[in-house]
Amino acid sequence: MRRPRSDGAETRQRLLQAAAEVFATRGFRAARVAGICRRAGANPAAINYYFGSKRGLYVEAWRHAFAQSIGKHPPDGGVPAGAPPEERLRGRVLSLMHRILDPDSHELDIVHKELASPTGLLHGPMRQALEPIREGLTGIVRELLDPGATELQVRLCRMSVISQCFGPLLRERRRRESRGAGQAACAAGLPATVDDLADHVVRFSLAGIGETRRCAPDGGAPEDSKGRHR
Repeated sequence: MRRPRSDGAETRQRLLQAAAEVFATRGFRAARVAGICRRAGANPAAINYYFGSKRGLYVEAWRHAFAQSIGKHPPDGGVPAGAPPEERLRGRVLSLMHRILDPDSHELDIVHKELASPTGLLHGPMRQALEPIREGLTGIVRELLDPGATELQVRLCRMSVISQCFGPLLRERRRRESRGAGQAACAAGLPATVDDLADHVVRFSLAGIGETRRCAPDGGAPEDSKGRHR
């Protein structure tokens, strides 16, 4: 059996960090193992030793980047579980916004490259990692809606909340990256602070959820195959 060297954990962490940075900028296919190893100050044989292959490194690098991001920006935004749902919604919105804008977070950049040139390698790991966060927001939305709301209504309201965060803030992230790279920014910056934007998204979402609740049919009516009441 192979026995890891005493500095094995440190080498593995350096490889993960270097790989996350390289995959975030170049994507899986354009990234080179030799370049990652040079960046990490590690022997190329270390990739196979610790991760089995470049594919294994790719998956673990995304998990590493995701764990770093979540550790820095907890999904609940630091709002206690017993707080009113409106406050918990704001905590999650603010957390997501900070994750998107954090220049040191590479998880979203890796996903962006993956979407542009799919490998399929991140589908399972992403679903597993994101499911608890998705369910946390789903629970809050369901709590804010009428108990008789359909699953489709819950999903659509959750989607609307998330979309309001990703739309303007991903564009702002790209704008800041372009400016940092010395390129001319093609779009104006955010019209408000992140806190103000979070407040707006929450107010807008609560109004939409309230209207959905007001228009919801009788909770006892059966649903069709698309989650609509008959």
